[in-house]
Amino acid sequence: MDVRTEILRFDPTLPLSRASTPPRSWYVEPEFARFERTAVFNRTWQYVARADQLTQPGSFVAGVHAGIPWVVVRDGDTLRAFHNACRHKATQVALGEGRCDELVCPYHGWVYGLDGGIRKAPRMGRLEGFTRERFSLVPMAVEVWGPFVFVNGDVDAEPLGPTLSPLLEDLDRTGWGRLCFHSRRTYDFACNWKVFADNYLDGGYHVAHMHPSLGAQLDLDSYTTELFDRFSVQRSGGDPSHADRIGPATIYAFVYPNLMINRYGPCLDTNLVLPLGPDRCRVLFDFWFTSDADPAFVARSVEQSDVTQREDMWVSELVQVGLGSPPYDQSRYAEIEKATYAFHQLLAGDLRTALE
Repeated sequence: MDVRTEILRFDPTLPLSRASTPPRSWYVEPEFARFERTAVFNRTWQYVARADQLTQPGSFVAGVHAGIPWVVVRDGDTLRAFHNACRHKATQVALGEGRCDELVCPYHGWVYGLDGGIRKAPRMGRLEGFTRERFSLVPMAVEVWGPFVFVNGDVDAEPLGPTLSPLLEDLDRTGWGRLCFHSRRTYDFACNWKVFADNYLDGGYHVAHMHPSLGAQLDLDSYTTELFDRFSVQRSGGDPSHADRIGPATIYAFVYPNLMINRYGPCLDTNLVLPLGPDRCRVLFDFWFTSDADPAFVARSVEQSDVTQREDMWVSELVQVGLGSPPYDQSRYAEIEKATYAFHQLLAGDLRTALE
């Protein structure tokens, strides 16, 4: 497969009524998945941690997104982020979360300050050309937005805040600042990460068919979609008989390329979808509630979300198997799938930029 050819087969300039979906190669080919890793995931803002995890000096959170290891650390009053790879043998210098005074590679004992600068490199001091600047940790851009911490492998990336300011205003009006993190559930899907994103973005197209319990809580006739530069918002009114959980309206926000923020009633949850391969992805599902929320209500809400997530898992995996059908290559968009098309247009823009 020629990646360039497959990228250019999708035309992002057409109106929705004439556009075709990306070819199946975008969802099944290993070469395409490898190209996406640097073209998309190392050059976009990625949600990696909660702000409340990084309030104390020396606190850190580390992880891996799309095969790219990262670490975020609180250096005094400054939040910093780095590619989490020792400059000697690329060993991760931090794991999980905690507090520290310095970052120490567990392999050969190289030591880095919280500013990323190398402090100690045993038995390396006499080497010609070995300098602090050259062998310090490689920085990433970092930004706090709402309760979330984002990083970007492109240190010159445009700031995230101005891009998402309309969404922040929308969420602020719901009083989301009084919500507290509750828990995380992790789901491994046997599908490409974009299959999960496409499903989320289809304008409620699948809800009546796939989610009978969720559909009963929403007024699907009121479903709308708004498009912005780097995000989209789907909205639906709530059924009055389910006002305790859904409330009068819902906000389903998609922040390109892989974060979903769902605000409804007294709840907030997020879906972060991460590629694990061309036909596998992991979805991190975080739940937020008010601190005084009734535990029984919280338990019911989490379980309802789990039902919806497993329904999405089932149909997404059916899609991935179907993508292996030799006759299938491209299709067309339903008129309500404009957020899906906008996602593909942004993706195509990043992929074409990387080709250049």
